[in-house]
Amino acid sequence: MFKKAMTALALSAALAGAHSEVLINEGFDNISTLASAGWILNNASTPKGTTDWFQGGANIFTAQAGEANSYIAGNYNNAAVGGQINNWLITPTFSNATALQLSFYAKADAADGLADLISFGASTGGSNAADFSMGSVVTVPTNDWTKYTITFAAHGAGSVARFAINYTGAADTANYVGIDTLSVNAVPEPSSWLMLAAGLGGLGLLRKRKAAR
Repeated sequence: MFKKAMTALALSAALAGAHSEVLINEGFDNISTLASAGWILNNASTPKGTTDWFQGGANIFTAQAGEANSYIAGNYNNAAVGGQINNWLITPTFSNATALQLSFYAKADAADGLADLISFGASTGGSNAADFSMGSVVTVPTNDWTKYTITFAAHGAGSVARFAINYTGAADTANYVGIDTLSVNAVPEPSSWLMLAAGLGGLGLLRKRKAAR
């Protein structure tokens, strides 16, 4: 009986473990460590201004999670006066062998007549701007941190991807944007779930038969 109970626990643990594998979990506690971890911060604004991506300012607003300044931020000074912001935040490569779910949070600072714009998308491992298939430009809300979730289809063994967020728009109409809590999770194949569920179901049948004897 004890052995069967332990088997049930092992199968339950395997099922829970199969739920997702964390490939990236970045809270931007210290952005000076991003480059050594494979992140790319590329301010291609024209003309380039006096700031790049920088550590979030708790005096502007606090982080979505963690310490008050533990997020990454950009502002209108990413480009010079009259210029165009084009500031890229690019993840390290991650496996795209299985289906993936990626999420991050964004928030802008409220300012009358100003708006902060981002777009985001993925590449098959390339890190140049032209390598990315980007979605539509969105205006970042100012009232609270907003969560964005993106799903990736499985591309098979050996495939990799990168994800990019592009802070964009005219410098003269931008203000301040923050990005926080970016994660990439591998989603198990449905067959994995079915196999584990079948194992648990079979154990239940065994228990019922034994109880009937």
